[in-house]
Amino acid sequence: MESCTDVTRLWTMLAWLRTSLWMIPALMGGVAAIIAYVMLFSNLQIALAPLRDQWWVFSGDASTARDLLSTLLSGMITMTSLVVSITMVVLSLAAGQLGPRLIWTFIGDRQIQSVIGLFVATILYTLIVLRSIDSELGPDHVPHVAITLASVLVVVCLLALLFYIHKLARSIISDTMIDVVARNLEHAIEKTPEGRPPTIGGPLPSGAVERTLALDVSGYVQMIDYAALCKLAARHDALLTVRIRAGHYVVRGRACIGVLAPTAPPETFDDAVRAAFVIGADRTPDQDLEYAVRQLVEIALRALSPSMNDTFTAITVVDRLAGAIERLGRRAPPPAEYLDAGGTVRVIADVSTYNGLVDAAFIQIRQSAEDNPALLMQLARRLGDLVAVARTEEQTAALTRHLEIVRRLVPEFDEPTDRHDLARVTVAALQQTEPDDDGERRAGSHEPEADPIYDRRCPDRSLDR
Repeated sequence: MESCTDVTRLWTMLAWLRTSLWMIPALMGGVAAIIAYVMLFSNLQIALAPLRDQWWVFSGDASTARDLLSTLLSGMITMTSLVVSITMVVLSLAAGQLGPRLIWTFIGDRQIQSVIGLFVATILYTLIVLRSIDSELGPDHVPHVAITLASVLVVVCLLALLFYIHKLARSIISDTMIDVVARNLEHAIEKTPEGRPPTIGGPLPSGAVERTLALDVSGYVQMIDYAALCKLAARHDALLTVRIRAGHYVVRGRACIGVLAPTAPPETFDDAVRAAFVIGADRTPDQDLEYAVRQLVEIALRALSPSMNDTFTAITVVDRLAGAIERLGRRAPPPAEYLDAGGTVRVIADVSTYNGLVDAAFIQIRQSAEDNPALLMQLARRLGDLVAVARTEEQTAALTRHLEIVRRLVPEFDEPTDRHDLARVTVAALQQTEPDDDGERRAGSHEPEADPIYDRRCPDRSLDR
């Protein structure tokens, strides 16, 4: 990884730790080792000595203690091996049914990490306590409370195993994973910064030196530190035009940043600009809303594949995508211009648009469902719902365009009933786009196109209205 600013370096480290399955188990193992040391080699053992007369505290001799701890340690290692084996099976099933990219969602689950960490901590604690017990220790030197704590930890691990199996069983249910991914998408939408109203903007700086700048590494753009770019451009009285955004793949040497300045910036300027870009081997959802959208889309595409043919899962994805798009429509689009303290535009960014995210959400699903009237009808219903709550003409136009495409698919179905039902649902959704005399959208007077075959077989169409 190339050198970068402190902010981007910290962000990269936090993102890496967040998706590391070993981080929490390692921390919990370290805490368990410290607790074992305190219980065995500090004054706490002497202070807790009176507790050995309690019925729930281990009161055996050194030989019995070693046998007990050896049994607990052996059982914990066996239990941990079982957990790892079950986890591998579940990950294989999830990768085949829902997509391999969703494994990161599973690995980053804090509850999963905590349960594995509890198992690792219990093994380390038991092992340290076992090593400290000599068969020749007298009854007064046996760490009774420390041995009791090892027994308690094993009991907690048994309860955690039940929870872990329950969570794994739920994790391979498509609706559960769809809910997790959809919540991550909604969280990413809420974290996206909102831009200024279109009427507010600053002046553009002028310059005599115009050139382009390329990144010196290939990979996916994971993050762009626009604040650092803005400060850098203000320092040199320059204007930076960034033609890529998070989620794009950049090829080393391809010019993707425009620089406009009064004079040629120093040689360190290029390196400072490149340092604001975090490039990695894969995409991340932090600044890339399309990546989070495509995770849901991938679940729907796999459900629509001939090997699975699971229309209900795809319908659930369409519903959750519609909920995310509605949430997106209530927020202002991310800023395309970044201003310095004086109000001058210093960075022009390439940002995701509402239209682009709607396309990413629905185009591939609609293409894969061209012979699936049930899913197309659900897609038309949800698009109609989004049209009804659209806040701008741009949003209405983007959604109406998809509805028009669905309506053009109506004649492709051979079954007259399917054609009529899909036409009826699509027309009902399109009615939301018609303005009334006051400029508000209202239901129109569209009717499905006449279908002679359907009319002949079903002369009474009153039930369809």
